[in-house]
Amino acid sequence: MSNSLVITPQDNYLHVVIKGNSSYENAAYLWRTIADACNQHNCFYVLGEQDMSNAISTIDAWNHQTIFAEAGITAKFVIAWVDKNPKTFEHTEFIRTVLANRDIGYGKLFSDVEKAKNWLLEKIASKSTP
Repeated sequence: MSNSLVITPQDNYLHVVIKGNSSYENAAYLWRTIADACNQHNCFYVLGEQDMSNAISTIDAWNHQTIFAEAGITAKFVIAWVDKNPKTFEHTEFIRTVLANRDIGYGKLFSDVEKAKNWLLEKIASKSTP
């Protein structure tokens, strides 16, 4: 499976679709690219969909705290992330737990795109109401 990353600006969030192989280098590139796109569009709401062929190693999952810090992912980012591959979901869940325990980014992991999108739109709506 070759790697692909597509970021599409929507009305009030960025839609990220990634496919390919998991590695520390690919994850670092992904999050730098997402952070750059968010800063460029001044939009820090992200709906991500991943379909990776392999799970990232446990140590690389643990090191996502470094990846996020180096990419500039902070608490202002709201991330609804979907892992479509049941074989990699547990590792992605571990990454989310590591980041949540360190208050890095704000997000939730899903296995269903519609549920993730609805959660993200609720966060956007609640932020814009006075």
